[in-house]
Parts: sequence; C-alpha cells; structure tokens
Amino acid sequence: MLGILVILVKEKDGTKRLLAGVLPAVFLFLYWCPVTGLLFMKVLGENVYWRILWLILLAVTVPYAMCLLLKELSGLRRQGAFVLCLGILALGGKKVLSLEWFEPSANVYKLPQEVIAVCDLLPGHVHAMVSNRLMPYIRQYDPTITLEFGRNALAYNGMEDSEEEGERLYIEAQKEEIDLSVLGVLARKEGCTFLVFSDNRTFLGDWEDYGYREYGRTHGFVIYVDEDYEEGQDTRKWID
Repeated sequence: MLGILVILVKEKDGTKRLLAGVLPAVFLFLYWCPVTGLLFMKVLGENVYWRILWLILLAVTVPYAMCLLLKELSGLRRQGAFVLCLGILALGGKKVLSLEWFEPSANVYKLPQEVIAVCDLLPGHVHAMVSNRLMPYIRQYDPTITLEFGRNALAYNGMEDSEEEGERLYIEAQKEEIDLSVLGVLARKEGCTFLVFSDNRTFLGDWEDYGYREYGRTHGFVIYVDEDYEEGQDTRKWID
C-alpha cells in the first residue's frame, strides 16, 4: 500500500503511474470490497478468488516506489536510505522456503509416499478410478495408468445428481456411505478396471455382487479390481 501511494504521489509519467500505481490500487479495491469480493467468488469460485492478488506485480511496484524515493536523495543520505529500504524488505517479508509452505521430500520423486505405495501395487496399462487425494499424482509416477477422473472433476463437487453416468459415478464415489448397487454398476459401465478408495469408507453391499474383489491394501487405501481382469491385460481408455 505504501509503495502504491508513493507511486501515485511521486510519479509524473501517466503511463507508469497507471501501470505501477493505479492498476494495483484498483485490484486491491476489487479484492477488499465486499461487493466485488462476493461477485468474484460467485463467478470464479472461492478457491480462485484470492488469486486476483497475483495481478499485482509486487516485484515491480515495491522496488519502483523505493527508486522514486531514492531519486530525490543524494550522497550518504541516498546510500543510508537504500540500506534502510533493504532492511525493511528483509525484516518485513517472509521466507518463501519455509516449513509453512514446504516440507522435506519423502522420496526422490517428490510425491506423497502413499501415492507411490498405491502405484507399486497397481499394474501398468490399466484404467482406474482413484481417491481425490491420489488423483493429481498417480500419472506423475506411472503415466501408463489412465484415470477416470482428473483434477477437473472437482467441478462436480456440490452436485447432488446428474443424468450423465460419469458424473453420477463421481458423485456416488464422494459419499461417506457408498452404495455399491450404484457405484459398482456405473464403474463397470465406464470401464474402471481398478478402484482405489480410502480405507475409512463405508460400502453398502458386497463388492463380489457387482463384479469386483479386493486386490490389495496400503496404509490408508484399499484397491479393488474387476473380476474379469487378467494380469498383463491393457485396459486403458486411451493411449498417450
């Protein structure tokens, strides 16, 4: 905010003032104003709304404001002010490489270990539906596995029903108590050879009645397989 105010007051060039001062101020207003905030959350979604702050070029606005201040000084005063500005940046900022944002890697792949444990049990060249917790990582470890849903399926969250079978399958898979008379039938129709669920899920019905059996377990997940699957069979829906 201080940097924006400095630019608005000190900068005389209209274009620079607009780009480095006026636009960041407008973006902050849109972010902080309750009315525009509600509008953006409705249009973009609550998980995307805060990213409007990415439109403010902090790496340009803050240094440029400091340069405008330093330009009015000379000699030792300018050097002292420069050191003071560096101190403000160092003490007022936050370390990017901190445990708040990063954690030690559990393996050389830099993926959650639970993902690797599941992938090591799954054979390659198969089609699977997996827990949302695994969804973003499976194909990073083994790209020969095709997934029924990718991260874009999160758009289905909040839906209560659908006429499209793929969407109904996703909706049923997110329930705390999963009705296998619904999920099992839809999963086979969609060609899901393997199903991976968190081990705390409750299922209504027996897997065997719908053509699946337990294939394996890891810490936190249970893997089910289509009873018609034969080892080495390629059941992928597409080939990359």
